[in-house]
Amino acid sequence: MRMGEESHDTHQELWEKYMEVEHKELEQRQNGQLGRALPGESQEELGRIAEEDLRRAQEGLVELRSGDEIWYKHINELTRDDRQARIDSENARAAWIRERLSRQPRPQ
Repeated sequence: MRMGEESHDTHQELWEKYMEVEHKELEQRQNGQLGRALPGESQEELGRIAEEDLRRAQEGLVELRSGDEIWYKHINELTRDDRQARIDSENARAAWIRERLSRQPRPQ
């Protein structure tokens, strides 16, 4: 095996692992893993967000983001070029969760 082939195999293996994680996350979303409203949040608004997310997940759609632009793509159509947009989307989601949790009262 030549060096270029080994590098290609490694990249392909990493891509397959990346996609495995994407599929697991999609499966979790299909199971409605968004949670309940925290104090001060609207259960109706969170329910609406969860319903939209569940619908997209059931359709196999994942969110991509670049700055303020958001779009959705079927998971089987993702390419390596989509990774940064997926990372940006996950970072925005994590920031939203952190912000929600920061408003939650601390146990005494």
